[in-house]
Amino acid sequence: MILVVGGTGRLGRALVPLLVDAGHPVRVMARGSSQPFPDTAGDGVELLRGDLASEADCREAVSGCNAVVFAASGFGIKDSDPRTVDRDGAIRLVRAAAAAGVEHLVMMSMHGAAPDGPIDFLRCKAAAEESVRTSGMEWTIIRIGSLLEQRLETMTAPLESKGKVLVFGSGSAPVTFTSVRDAAALVVRALTDPALRNRVLEWGSLTLTANELAEALLSRAGHGSVQRIPVAAERVLSVAAKPFSPFLARVARAGILEETGAAGFEWEPSRAEFPDIPVTGLQQVLEAAVQGR
Repeated sequence: MILVVGGTGRLGRALVPLLVDAGHPVRVMARGSSQPFPDTAGDGVELLRGDLASEADCREAVSGCNAVVFAASGFGIKDSDPRTVDRDGAIRLVRAAAAAGVEHLVMMSMHGAAPDGPIDFLRCKAAAEESVRTSGMEWTIIRIGSLLEQRLETMTAPLESKGKVLVFGSGSAPVTFTSVRDAAALVVRALTDPALRNRVLEWGSLTLTANELAEALLSRAGHGSVQRIPVAAERVLSVAAKPFSPFLARVARAGILEETGAAGFEWEPSRAEFPDIPVTGLQQVLEAAVQGR
């Protein structure tokens, strides 16, 4: 049995079918608040409504599992906090997994994760990484870039209503994005290939600027223009929004970090190690988004 924590999220929804198709029994753990929780599970999938803040829920979730994928995150959810999900929740789940005799844990992390990272989210991810490294279990840490599908969704949110594509900052800094499809494919490989155990993998799909993404979106839509949130406004929001919208404040801080170019990284060396995993391009993601409507 493989436990997928955050199985109703963007990555989890891509990963679970791949695991089922490969013949693995899967248990999905999620709160069911930020994303709809299915009424019923498909063949080979067990649903467990649980909260990472609960030690009892974590123990129940890992019971009987030989592998765990931690794919939950509180960064992009308005009613969540990365400290309670990506740090404390992750550590709580890792400890429960180790106590239950889980053999292997795949931790989804983020490029730039470090104890002294420039934003709190990266420091939370570093703490989660350290917990799994010292857990006694075998582990794989997959550091991804910003999820491409999520960024495109954010940018196009005001397109239909206002005819605008949203760009934070100058939009000229290179950002490495990871497609959900590519991230899910590597997780499956990590769960089945012993050579990927006790390794940290940096995993990207393409490096583009936000301006290049906006140009592609506007070209496909055939109308609209760019609505830009200046860097100065991001700096104000990163402080002023914190009391009433921690979500908006952390998005602004992440935007300021991207402006420095720190969100871009060399993903080609890691991809060269896995030539059989196709690189998902921008046009493929855009076409899939249209088909999914």
